Amino acid sequence: MMITKFSTTTLADKVEEQIIEYIKKNSLVPGDSLPNEMQFVEMYGISRNVVREALSRLRMLGLIQTRTKRGIIITEPSLLNGFRKIIDPHLLSTKTIKEMMGMRIVLEIGVAEFLFANINDSDILELEQIVSRQQAIGINNLSIEDEMVFHAKIYKIAGNNFISQFNEIMHPVFVFARHNYESYFKPVSEELNKLGEIVTHNNLLEKIKKRDKYGYQNAIRGHLKPYWEFIYNYPKIKIE
Repeated sequence: MMITKFSTTTLADKVEEQIIEYIKKNSLVPGDSLPNEMQFVEMYGISRNVVREALSRLRMLGLIQTRTKRGIIITEPSLLNGFRKIIDPHLLSTKTIKEMMGMRIVLEIGVAEFLFANINDSDILELEQIVSRQQAIGINNLSIEDEMVFHAKIYKIAGNNFISQFNEIMHPVFVFARHNYESYFKPVSEELNKLGEIVTHNNLLEKIKKRDKYGYQNAIRGHLKPYWEFIYNYPKIKIE
């Protein structure tokens, strides 16, 4: 296979693309072996250093790994690994945080389909134990640890590992938002409390115990209403 000539500034990028294309053309899958460095050098007619850099990038992406006696092996990358490494709430704009909150609302409502398809009595018992030990630290706000444990359990019951990992990555963003925009969230929660619209984890649990999927979806909307208010009203409206 001959490689098209290109500038040295993009050489490693192009070799990386060529190797990925090699994998596709040869219908290779995780567990299959790739040519070694020297074979790629001969295949593409380029220096070993360039091939090594290209392969190093693919390792960082989780696409390949080197194993003793087997050489370079194709691996299935973690789709969220790169996201996990770069996500830092302190570097996110308010607009991005709002969009992530919107995504959480969609996930929490949508995951109900999977939740009620898989839930069993043992799961309900564990959720009861989580709720029973939660210590309230404010209106519609629980300890950070128990908040995460409750919703992580919901995703685990749903049985979608991708969603569980995504929730784990996003959780610090929501904690950050509640702390840094507390001057907004606190009066919003207080107003919802006056209106009797606060939905607690115990309320969610009651819907789950009754196997009331649609009631649960409505309840989770209410539970996340402070986020909804933040998305659409901050900083336009501030409840006094």
